[in-house]
Amino acid sequence: MLLDELRAEPALAYFIKSECCDQGICVDFDPAIPATDFVIIKVDDFYADAIRAGDRPKSPDCLIVQRCADGKFHWFVVELKSVQSQGSGDLKREEIWEKFHTCLTDFMSNRFRQFFYNPDYEFNLHLVLVAGKMAEKFKRNFDFKFLLGLKPLYFANKIIGVQGENPNPLVRPC
Repeated sequence: MLLDELRAEPALAYFIKSECCDQGICVDFDPAIPATDFVIIKVDDFYADAIRAGDRPKSPDCLIVQRCADGKFHWFVVELKSVQSQGSGDLKREEIWEKFHTCLTDFMSNRFRQFFYNPDYEFNLHLVLVAGKMAEKFKRNFDFKFLLGLKPLYFANKIIGVQGENPNPLVRPC
């Protein structure tokens, strides 16, 4: 099964973590989802370790692989950003696009193709930018309209758009 195969992959072992967090922003999981039904891979940590040169590609924070009750999977490629203002000035469209592109075309389609192009696994792919200003007791909602201007991203002959979420989004049972 895919989750067991990912956990057993030596090249990923160090990058499989129990949470998807960065800059004080996390992806939360519905308590009804058992920890055995998902794997979190820290993609950005993988590239930081694998490519130590200054020209390493920009990459997203996490890839979450969730097993659904029907045997299908939800895959979430997640970029987490703490922003200082409501406008998208803190976020560069080209950088956001490059992060998702790297994960789709290199990480999933090249380096770990045996997992993500396996015809035995049906999936729904979600590209998610989680952005907002975090403070001790509040979070500020963020305007994601700028995502409409991103170039299309492709994976497995499908066009995939990036969706915006405010901190801290919840992965729900599928």
